[in-house]
Amino acid sequence: MVLDDQDTVIEGEELEVPVSGEDQANALLSLEELIKNHIEAIDKLKIELKTQREMYEDSFNSNPTYREHTEKVNDVAKAKNSVRQEISKQPAVANLAQKVKDLRFDMNEQSKTLSDLLQDYREQTGATQIETRDGKVLEIVSTSKLVRRS
Repeated sequence: MVLDDQDTVIEGEELEVPVSGEDQANALLSLEELIKNHIEAIDKLKIELKTQREMYEDSFNSNPTYREHTEKVNDVAKAKNSVRQEISKQPAVANLAQKVKDLRFDMNEQSKTLSDLLQDYREQTGATQIETRDGKVLEIVSTSKLVRRS
């Protein structure tokens, strides 16, 4: 909707309000402030979660019957791990373990490459979906996260 010189509505046209650099800067600062607020809220929730989780675990650890059963389970787990290590020393099993490790590495590398390719595809085409050779339509989703700088 656009107003003409006599303040009448002209149908079918959009009123475009120019956005100043100051408005963009204020919007960016506001967005940055919202992000910082969310970071602080998440940090506070992490602290509260840690406290509540510790209290929860203490409820179990203070029970003598629970502690006794936990010790039995730990003893059995140690025996199981000992046998597992002996089996994994066999050449054929060690070879399989290496193959599994290599395949996981290859899959991880392929996934990283695919992510980069999909990002390029989305930037170049504007598409948010892609169809596979077998006709499945997959949505392209990107994720963002923060990591602490070292």
